[in-house]
Order: sequence, then C-alpha cells, then structure tokens
Amino acid sequence: MTGTLIIGGGAIGLSLAWNLAKRGVKDITVLERNQLTSGTSWHAAGIVGPLRATPNMTRLAMKALEVFPELEAETGMSTGYRRTGGYWLARAPERIDELHRIAAVGKHFGLNAEIIPPEDLRIPGLNLTNHVGALTVAEDANVNPVDLCMAYARAAKARGVVIRENTSVAGIFTDGNRARGVRLTDGTEIRAETIALCAGAWSKRLAATAKVPLPLQAVEHMYVVTEPIPDLLHPFPVIRDLESGIYLKGDAGRLVIGAFESDAKCWDAFGPEGDRPFLELPEDWDQFGPFMEAALDLVPALAETGIQRFMNGPESFTADSRPLVGKVPKFGGLYVAAGMNSVGVMSSAGIGSVLADWMVDGAPPFDLWEVDIARADPLAADNAHMQDRMREAVSDNFAVHWPYKQPKTGRGLRKSMLHDQWAEAGAVFGVTAGWERPLWFAKGPEEQDLPYSVRRQPWEPIAAREAKAMAEGAALLDLTPFTKIDMSGPDALSALQSLATANLNVDEAVAVYTPFLNARGGIELDVTVTRLGEDAFRITSGAATRWRDLDFLKRNLSGQSLKIVDRTEAESVIGIMGPNARALLQTLSDDDWNAFPFSTSREVIVARVVCRATRIRFVGELGWELGVRTEDASRLFG
Repeated sequence: MTGTLIIGGGAIGLSLAWNLAKRGVKDITVLERNQLTSGTSWHAAGIVGPLRATPNMTRLAMKALEVFPELEAETGMSTGYRRTGGYWLARAPERIDELHRIAAVGKHFGLNAEIIPPEDLRIPGLNLTNHVGALTVAEDANVNPVDLCMAYARAAKARGVVIRENTSVAGIFTDGNRARGVRLTDGTEIRAETIALCAGAWSKRLAATAKVPLPLQAVEHMYVVTEPIPDLLHPFPVIRDLESGIYLKGDAGRLVIGAFESDAKCWDAFGPEGDRPFLELPEDWDQFGPFMEAALDLVPALAETGIQRFMNGPESFTADSRPLVGKVPKFGGLYVAAGMNSVGVMSSAGIGSVLADWMVDGAPPFDLWEVDIARADPLAADNAHMQDRMREAVSDNFAVHWPYKQPKTGRGLRKSMLHDQWAEAGAVFGVTAGWERPLWFAKGPEEQDLPYSVRRQPWEPIAAREAKAMAEGAALLDLTPFTKIDMSGPDALSALQSLATANLNVDEAVAVYTPFLNARGGIELDVTVTRLGEDAFRITSGAATRWRDLDFLKRNLSGQSLKIVDRTEAESVIGIMGPNARALLQTLSDDDWNAFPFSTSREVIVARVVCRATRIRFVGELGWELGVRTEDASRLFG
C-alpha cells in the first residue's frame, strides 16, 4: 500500500509531488512511463506569463514568480528562469479595450502592466505599422522546462518522494465510489490511499479506465527555432502578436516562433507513436506556413534568417481552453491535473500548489471553479465532440475574449425536448453548460448573426423588446438545463438541515431558497429546495454546477438513510413569467391559479398533461415553473 500515487513525471506531476511533500505528506510515489519530462514538458517553449485574462487565473500563474526562484535556492540548480518583460500586441481597436481590462487585473495583483502606443514599443526590427497599441508586462519571463523539472524532482526527492521511471500505468482500479490503486502494464497492482492523474495528453484514456470522462484532446503543437540572429536584443522580450496568433521569445541569440492555430491537427496519444519518449512529429509547413508568414510581416529580417529547427510535439487542450484540475466528482481519493492548454510548465507552480492544498485540506484554497474538473460535462469527452472543438479551442488562447462569446464548434451537445419548437420560432441559441438555450428570438435574418462588441451589445434592442413583452404580458423560458435532484428517506430532512442556512422543516409543498454551506461556512450550493412529502425533497440548482453539486451532496451526506437521484434530464421545466402568466395558465388548466401562494408547489394539469407547478420567479414579475416528464414536454407546448 502506498499513501499517494502521482501518475506522470512532467512539470505538473513533479510540482505536485514537491508541494505535497512540503505540506508534510509522507509516502509519495511518482510513476513515469518513460523518463521524466519525456511526454510534453521537454519540448515546451518555456514562456512564463503571469498575467492572464481573469483574476484567479492570474493568481495561479503568478505563483511561478515566487516558486521558480525558491526552487533554485532550495536545490542549488538553475531553472533558467529569467525575467525578460513582454508585450501583447494589438492590431484591432477592440483588442485594446480588452487589454485595458486585463491590465487592470494585473495592476490589482501588483504586476507592472501598462497600455502603450506602438511608437513607445522600442524593439529593433519589429514592423508595427499595422498595430494600434500594446500591453507591456514587466514580469514576463522565460524558464528552461527540463531544468525546471529536474529541480522539482531533486527538491521532491530531498523531501522523501520516490520517483519510479519506466513504470507504465495501464489503468486505475476502483472499489465502489473510491479509487484504490493502479494496474501497471506488466500486470502489477499498486494500491494507494490517494491517486493524482497528471499524465498530460495521456490522461484521458487512463481516466476512462476508472469510468471518468475527461474532455481532453491531444493535438500537434508547433514552433520553429531560427538560426542565430546578429545583434538580437538580449534579453529578448516575450512577444504575442494576438491577431496573427503567433508568439516570439528569445533563445540564446535565436528566436522561437510559435502559434495557436485554428483547425489544430488532432493526435492520438495512444496510437502507434504514443508511447515513444521525447516524440517529435513530422514537420508540417502547410499547417505552420501562414504563421511563418505572419512572423515575417512582424520581423522582416527573418527573410534573411534560416530555420534551425522545426519542433512539432503533442500537447493537450480542453473543450473550453481551461485546465482540468481538482477532485474527480465520482470517486473519493482521485484527483486530476491535466489539459494545460500549452502552458503547463508555467502553470506547474500554481497548479501544484493549489492541488496539494486541495488534497491535504479536502477543499481548494480559493475559488478554483474556472479550472475545477467538476465543471466538465461527461458528454463533452466524446472523441468526435473534442475533435470538432479543436477547430476553435486552440486558437481561443489568443482570440479576443468577447463578452458573451459563444463557441461555433462542438454545438448540439445537449438539447431540450423543445429545441426544435424554439428554432422554428426564430431562436438564436447559446450554450449553457453544454445545453443549447435560446438567447433571443430573431424577427428576421438581420437579427440572426450579430457581431460581438466590448461596449453596447448589438442585441440589446432585442433584449429590451423581449423584456417589454414579458413585463406587459407573459413569456415562456426554457429552464430545462437547471440541475434537478431528488432526495428522499428517513434522514433527508436532518441531512438537508445540516447544510442549509434556511429552515427546511416547512410544510409540504413549500419551496425555500437557500445556500448550502461547507464546514468552513463557505457557500457550496445556491438552490431552491421544495418539500414534496414528509421525507421527500426536490433540490434545484444551476446548470453549470450539476456534477459538482451532486458530488458535494453525496460526499457530505454519505452513511445516512437517504437516496439521491439526479432528475435533470428526466424532466423538462418551462418558466411562465409576466403579469399575464396567471391568465395564460388559466386558459390551459382547470386548476385555481389564484389560490396559489408564492413559494409553493403542487401538481396541476395543464393542456391535459400532469405537471408540477412551483410559483417562483427571478424576473421581478408574476411567474411559475412547470416541471413535466421530458417525454411529455412537446405534447404540453407543441
């Protein structure tokens, strides 16, 4: 029996091992199928960019500024960490708007981030005639990926961590609702109290052996290294030319030129080449050529510079371009840190630290919902879906992060039974937690494919029109994606009372809005609880937190006499909201909608279909939510 097994000897797994050891965890073993760093870490570009698009992603990335020097001091080994400064170049005015917002995030965290005009960017040899400005970040840096990993390994070993190379894991085995160990390719089994899967592009199939779906896809990721360039600025700053999708960094008098491309080439991590260490895939100038042309436009002197190396290696990306980190909802004792979207080396400091805290303390040290694996819809792990998403997800790293931006690829993952009716009525759909939901209803082609904006949104007049219709009449809202959980049994009431801030010992058919708290008093769920009977309750929460909410309830209420059932897809829910909601329902039902107090629920018959109606609203108007068996939804509103 081993205490903690970490699968993967790259930057993430080694950082986690070191951080766990620093937290006092004993009996830690790292399993690496080949040699340390031989998967994807060894060929990483080594860019350290502490400023990200959101506060918590910045907080994670900034950990590198503290950890990399700390590692050098602890081990006496150089990691190659060096601050160079960096620039985010903008060719479009709307990009400058986004960079102003990101700069404000950086300043909040103490980074030196400023917006400057092109003429203030004094880097010899750059063609900035088509640029409108730049964001400069003084803390941008470089690190040597292999040296960093070796420093992690030495520091971890010094604290008692065992590292086993050439030890290939075939799968993870479980017992009930807990991970129990791993099975090696030679048939050996190693039992463990806790397992962390940090195998990068190879994580998906290993997770699948424990029936854990990971929305992860390996792609071919490319960069080139030039011949030495005379008089190249030293140190050369990190340059990101956002509209063209390329980045540049210095490397011992040469330039490294990489890209985040659309239509990324998918790669099978478990194909014929998948187990080869330090794998280099074939050059592909058809794929990389447009980015080289963009680099030539930015740095015209490259026309006289040779290419020393074309690097094409595997890298793993996720469906939403954010990492998958944290406790696996389905099992106790199983954690994941994978899908780093080409920033794993830089992210290793922050991810290793927060995941170690999560594993030791039983909860994340701060809000990690952006990266929490519990956000992942199992259907998103489908291979066809992930390959479709790679037409867009990789390039999203440098794309403008428009407010309310909707993906174009990987659509149609989940649809309500009324999707076709909404489409016929002119619905323009967006995605909420994988569900297709109407955003607005277009009255003509000109209202269908509207552009994005960082200021006033072009669909605001449509939203105003629809809000007016609701405020003066009645409107239907498809609320089917809401998470719907039934809890029943002798201990149901006491169990819910132990979590809720509100009193749930109410009369039957009463609905109560309440947060659920964790042991530290933090809010875990934001729900409506309806008492359906003496020992029966319906819990309704948001669409995006479905898997996390289920896991929280099962984990915190285990061992009690109760049953928890996910009813999300078994029932469709339609909101009928507005001052005329009662009159509309009265035309479809013989029930008395006047004698129906707020925050109560009961069975009714609407259009000859049995429904559960709950009088509740979130739009400031009179309203009900009608829950109906999914198979009856189209009959009710057809």
